[in-house]
Amino acid sequence: MEKITIDLDYEVIDEIVQGQLVRSWESLKDDLGAGHNVFVWGDPEADDVEIQKHLDAFELLIAWYSTPDQLRELGLKVD
Repeated sequence: MEKITIDLDYEVIDEIVQGQLVRSWESLKDDLGAGHNVFVWGDPEADDVEIQKHLDAFELLIAWYSTPDQLRELGLKVD
């Protein structure tokens, strides 16, 4: 198997990471209140509490990897 080396700058890496975090965050937002048993089986209220904890954590990470304009697009708080 042949190996390929790709050089990426920090901006490209941040864009890739930010994009994946946003997709995961959006997926969890869809699960909130939907009764999908993402973290807690059989207890929708407890599941929503856990989903919200994870959404809050994702928002913190998204803020780290995003520009202020990207945060505004997502409707997240810009410090």
